[in-house]
Amino acid sequence: MKAWLLLVAAFLLWPGCSSQKACDEPDEVDFGEIVSAEKAKYLENDRVQYRCNPVYVLEGPEWIQCKGQEWTPHPPKCLAPCSITRQQLAAKNLFVFGNQRKARLIQNNQSLRFQCNEGYVLVVPSVRKCVDGYMDLPLCISERGKNCSGPPRTENGDIITLSKKQYRSGSSVEFRCQTYYAMEGQNRSFCNNGTWTKVPNCLDPCMIPRTELESQKIEVKDEIDAPENIFVQHGHSIELTCRTGYVLAANSSQSAFVIHCNGTPPVIPKCKEITCNSPRISNGTFRPQRTIYHDGDLIRIQCDSGFTFDPDNGEKVVECTKNGWSPPPKCIKKCDTSLRIHNGHFASTYQDMYIEGNDIRFVCDQGYSPANQQSTSTCTKNGWSPAPSCILTERGCDYIRIENGRMAKPYELYRPFPISEGQSIYFSCNHGFLPTNKEMWQAATCIKSHYVPELKCFSK
Repeated sequence: MKAWLLLVAAFLLWPGCSSQKACDEPDEVDFGEIVSAEKAKYLENDRVQYRCNPVYVLEGPEWIQCKGQEWTPHPPKCLAPCSITRQQLAAKNLFVFGNQRKARLIQNNQSLRFQCNEGYVLVVPSVRKCVDGYMDLPLCISERGKNCSGPPRTENGDIITLSKKQYRSGSSVEFRCQTYYAMEGQNRSFCNNGTWTKVPNCLDPCMIPRTELESQKIEVKDEIDAPENIFVQHGHSIELTCRTGYVLAANSSQSAFVIHCNGTPPVIPKCKEITCNSPRISNGTFRPQRTIYHDGDLIRIQCDSGFTFDPDNGEKVVECTKNGWSPPPKCIKKCDTSLRIHNGHFASTYQDMYIEGNDIRFVCDQGYSPANQQSTSTCTKNGWSPAPSCILTERGCDYIRIENGRMAKPYELYRPFPISEGQSIYFSCNHGFLPTNKEMWQAATCIKSHYVPELKCFSK
């Protein structure tokens, strides 16, 4: 029994303990180290810092962070420098620019300019870059070597320098690729002691038939000429677009509109015609009525009595676009603008028209409060909700009969009885009688459910 309880306890505690270690130990990097303090456990949001050994260059983030049990971003690399010795330079008849020939260390991504010994010709480029410990040194060709016969050819390319029967060592010929073909490699080949150096390649372009574009309702963006076939150079790209009235089909991505020529056959996107179905409009109609509408087609909306077009753009028209009807056609409720509130008044600025969603605020007179404990009413499809009204919250004063006199209507805005606390009325007396002020009319105010002064008439 005891062993069983221990097993259950370990099972219950295990998720809490295991969740404390959010990430494994961070990876070490070659030719570098982690310089932040080492920890027994790495939890969520913990960070570590990397540093490379001297002359090594950091590629990537200096800091990484523990996020969701993984280190992000990936740890960096330490890129090696390039070393050049005097013996290497001498063996290739090279100097570093400035007639220097000594051993040196070049950091990753840094460059050096080279030159050859006198009597040698350098195969361009003369500037070479260190890439993670490797630098391709240029070739120096002796001008005293064997001559070369006619130069080599390259497919889909031409030699543009003057042709000779023989070429002395160190001389060169220049190539140019034919229209639409892209050059790979150096544009020159050198005669090196009777042998020609490597000639460039002329890479095939990508061809897009005009008929295929037309069948998919595609155009070339910003195109001026319209050749029968479109050629895109290797390494270049072309941007396409749907014809007017068409939009990219659902099974094609937006990136498909950019065709990159990289040696693989280009994939042409598909466009479909922009159409809109006949809309369904509650509380309204539209003209003209059709089953299908096309891009740019307009319809005019006529709303039923008591409803208005939303949003009201003056002409009450909507357009068929690639995103559907714009704006979406709908008729919304107009609320009564002749609204009056007994024992209260509107607090917000009054408008000529209120539509669904509009609010109106009101204030109740002294002694009255909103019937629904809300001083705001909203225009809905069923009218004002809640209906704005004010109810008596204090007892007030009722109408009473005056012996030898009569009571007039309430003083303020002729409100009906009962009147609320603090409101006043007027009363007058019959012939031969006068109120306490001995005037024809006297005001009396409702105070704690009684009129002050009393509503009495005295004989003259």
